[in-house]
Amino acid sequence: MSAESVALALDALNAGRPVDAIAVLRQAPDTADDPIALQAWSVALTRLGGDPAAPALLERAVRLAPGDAQAHFNLGVAAEAAGALEAAVMRYGQALALDPNHLGALNNLSDLLRRRGRPEEGWELMQRYLSGGGGAAGQELRLAKLALDTRRYADALAWFRKAAAATPDDPRVTFEHSMLTLLLEDFAEGFAQYEARLPVYGHAGLAIHDYGLPAWSGEAKPGLRLLLHREQGLGDMMMFAAAVPGLLEAGVQVNLAQAPSLTRLFAESFPKARVWPSVTVAGPAPPQPQPFLAVCGPLDGQAPMGSLGALAMRHGPPAPVAYLKPPPHEVARWKARLEALAPPRRGERRVGLVGGARLPRFSDDGLSNGLRKSVPPAELEPLADVGAVRWFALHDRSNAEMLADIPRLPLVDLSPFITDFADTAAAIANLDLVITVDTAVAHLAGAMGKPTWVLLWRNADWRWGVERADSLWYPAVRTFRQARAHRWGPVIEDVARALG
Repeated sequence: MSAESVALALDALNAGRPVDAIAVLRQAPDTADDPIALQAWSVALTRLGGDPAAPALLERAVRLAPGDAQAHFNLGVAAEAAGALEAAVMRYGQALALDPNHLGALNNLSDLLRRRGRPEEGWELMQRYLSGGGGAAGQELRLAKLALDTRRYADALAWFRKAAAATPDDPRVTFEHSMLTLLLEDFAEGFAQYEARLPVYGHAGLAIHDYGLPAWSGEAKPGLRLLLHREQGLGDMMMFAAAVPGLLEAGVQVNLAQAPSLTRLFAESFPKARVWPSVTVAGPAPPQPQPFLAVCGPLDGQAPMGSLGALAMRHGPPAPVAYLKPPPHEVARWKARLEALAPPRRGERRVGLVGGARLPRFSDDGLSNGLRKSVPPAELEPLADVGAVRWFALHDRSNAEMLADIPRLPLVDLSPFITDFADTAAAIANLDLVITVDTAVAHLAGAMGKPTWVLLWRNADWRWGVERADSLWYPAVRTFRQARAHRWGPVIEDVARALG
């Protein structure tokens, strides 16, 4: 293929005319044997909305020119666009092996490594990108998130401010900034920033039903008929429910539209509230019916539970007290069940364990985040050497399979008996201690006032503070934190010593 035809196609691409680029390539001979032409054709197809042939063209280009860093980079871009993040990491890495100064690969791989729990490597790549002539314009938010995840908080604040100046109307900047502000426990500003999650993800992304009611202003007037409805994760709903007792004391008629797995627990915990089961799903699915609306009577206003921070806890969470409790008859039933499964022995401690978080995909790195929070089963083995402990697994059926791979630790698997969080709470009420990763059980046990040890990965969620050993939210929580990312061994050893 002539160099002139390739140059014309590239000029058309650079000028934003992908149709013209394809026209040039179609008329040129030997396109299938020219790696640069194949890359140009693939990029043009992608810009026109994608085509199944585009990745195949790039793969052929790589086979024809295995030493071409740009070909590997373009294949990485295609893989990332298709959601094949592992393949994208490898392709960008190969591009950098061939050209260590490839700015596009430095930039893109930096962000992927951050999302996959390797922020220090991502930060180093971004510094190479900047020192190699890569522009910071347009990369401010990416740099802010990298600095936050590497615990460079002053740098993160500076980059968030630059991002806000560069794109003052971008709610993503405000929402991501809230992660830093809340982590540093500036709740007045942080919860206000946290409201930007609503335009960023939308109702569909947060699994929020649109009730068409006026938005609640935060004024807790006696007699106000308020609907507080579900969003996001179940642990979040339990945590933000810390504001409910104060609203009830102020005379607000609180209606809680919650996931069915929470309704029995919330009905017992907040007997003055009206608790309704609500099913909502994230994503493009049609809104789910809300039958309770036909019987609950008129409502004056509404708010998603996550907005209780900005509306009712602007100065931070209430003083940590126990506010969730299981139904007493379930506590008695679970007492008998646990004694049947594991008859008590004199002097033993009965300890609940959760070693793994759910692995959601509601965001691009939701799965990776769940994996980082989870302890690989083999690393829990030191707990088997702690004497006078009877272990009860508090996993539900969604992730109980990991229990099979914990070496030597005799566990009583409760998952077949757990149907909702009232069951989990009743089991916890019969235990002496709960040890759990950062998942819904941590919030449940904490909000019950049960002694709870939370195992935290290096860049733990803002809810647990920077280096807190306790919790602002819950009265009897102790945290055990990774000193280095992905290194669970020292954490589990610390837990074993504390138990011993």
